[in-house]
Amino acid sequence: MKFQIYGAAQTVTGSQHLLMTNGHTVMFDCGMFQGRRQEAFERNRKFKFDPSKVEALALSHAHIDHSGNIPNLVRNGFKGPIYATPATVDLCKILLKDSAYLQQKDIEWVNRIRMRKGEQPFKPLYTTEDAEAAMNLFKPVPYDKSFTLCDGVTATFRDAGHILGSAG
Repeated sequence: MKFQIYGAAQTVTGSQHLLMTNGHTVMFDCGMFQGRRQEAFERNRKFKFDPSKVEALALSHAHIDHSGNIPNLVRNGFKGPIYATPATVDLCKILLKDSAYLQQKDIEWVNRIRMRKGEQPFKPLYTTEDAEAAMNLFKPVPYDKSFTLCDGVTATFRDAGHILGSAG
């Protein structure tokens, strides 16, 4: 068994953790790194693992630093279920679409500057279509009900008291 931390270590943003066991890989949170525009763009754009190899994701809560990179994960090949409490699912429907809109507007501004300099435009980190595709993978799980992430790994959401729907 191996537990790998890819974000929210020595910082408070970009929570992403992988559990690898018996040939399976599951993820806990897929947050967006927040900080200076260029650094955040680079850190969020590329994953340090292959998203298509992740079988399932358990989401602790809807804050963007825990959920905000899920549409990008899906855009890059993740196809598994995303388990979250019903309230977290409802909040993510709003937050991820809003985040996609902000990604698109921000990159339009960046690209206007890049085009004036003769540089190639960037694509947004993800689009509203990517956010909608991600939402189709969400599976609501109530508190105190066990669920299977992969063969040999079960989890149970408990009320964390952090925000509406947060689980530990």
